[in-house]
Amino acid sequence: MMNRTMWCVLLMALLQSHNTIGQTNNLTGSPYSLFGLGVGTNSNIGKNSALGRGGYGLEGTGFINNYNPASYAAIYEKSFMYDIGFLAELSTVANQQNEERRLAGNLSSLAIASSINKKSGFGLTLDPYSDVGYAVIGIEGNIEGSFDTFNSNIFGSGGLNDLKLSYGYRVNDYLNLGLGLSYLFGNIDENEQINTGTSSLTVQETNRYFGARIDFGAQGKLNDRLVLGARWQLPTSLNARRDRNVLKSTGLSLAQIPVESTSNATITDFDLPLEIGTGLVFKPITSITLNLDYTKSYWSATDQDDNIGTFVDQDIYAFGAEYLKDDQSFRFWERMRFRVGFNYDSGYLRVNDEIIDSYSITGGLGIPLGRSTLNLSYGYRGSGSAEGILVQETFHTFNVNFSLRDIWFLKRKVN
Repeated sequence: MMNRTMWCVLLMALLQSHNTIGQTNNLTGSPYSLFGLGVGTNSNIGKNSALGRGGYGLEGTGFINNYNPASYAAIYEKSFMYDIGFLAELSTVANQQNEERRLAGNLSSLAIASSINKKSGFGLTLDPYSDVGYAVIGIEGNIEGSFDTFNSNIFGSGGLNDLKLSYGYRVNDYLNLGLGLSYLFGNIDENEQINTGTSSLTVQETNRYFGARIDFGAQGKLNDRLVLGARWQLPTSLNARRDRNVLKSTGLSLAQIPVESTSNATITDFDLPLEIGTGLVFKPITSITLNLDYTKSYWSATDQDDNIGTFVDQDIYAFGAEYLKDDQSFRFWERMRFRVGFNYDSGYLRVNDEIIDSYSITGGLGIPLGRSTLNLSYGYRGSGSAEGILVQETFHTFNVNFSLRDIWFLKRKVN
């Protein structure tokens, strides 16, 4: 039986600073993370990353499924699970003239879950909501009111985290309901260095976002082969504050003179849209599980613009398949899980009349470790376009999740 001290350590780790997740070390190198709150994370808890990043209908009997709070109702009685995730991302960014490779990665997620009684369970998770990590080098322009030019380099980092408490309740043998409460928080840092030849400016900005969000979930079991799932995430506004410092240096001097300094200034809130997701899980035969999901995000209803683009409604399609011969077998290879998936994201941002969409192909393994599982997954993703001022990105992502499970409150029998 797992030491109770480990449970306390994990709980404290979840509730401590978001630096535990590693937002200080970028989880992305995408230039599109310049827009909005950044790009959606490639990190996932458990096996979902290998299944096309879907799973509204997957019941959380032996793993943590954070896609639907109703899945926590299916946790085995007296069981406790925890999941630790790592993410590495190798990306290639290209336009019509240049190509650049970037590497990012870190500890990505922490999660715990447990049954409460025969009919309910809960989960506490901390994982990235969005990632920011961009570098815009060599911007040139004219100084207003003169013929002089300037050169500017801009660097961004950070992102938002999602600390979420979920509860699932089994109404009967055919229906599970769930409720989730998220606290979104994090910093987005931008550092701009402007050089005019005779002087230089350094502009440092930190935008802090925080706010709560509620989601509801349901899973209906039609028969032993078919499960339907749904999730509703309500719209919300994230409060925003800004710290800004401007430093100036002239001539050959390395000393920087403060020009401007503001702290905790209120800036425009950021609105998150209503999201509705539906999915189904189908088992054509005992050893194969198929999941198909669709998500609609109503970004246009938020009536907000980015400085460069406008927000549009977003559609996400996800498909996944898993093969497991026999999870009760004494043979190791018969307990191995083989997974593949596909995901298409229509995008939520229009830039120069181009919507930045993406697709990904995923695959992975679930390696049995007693009651626990080592989940490995690989994903290839393409995003954007090399037309006009846009760039085209390709990603190779590697997710490693240690999904550990224990059984509590069982008495040992001594003969």
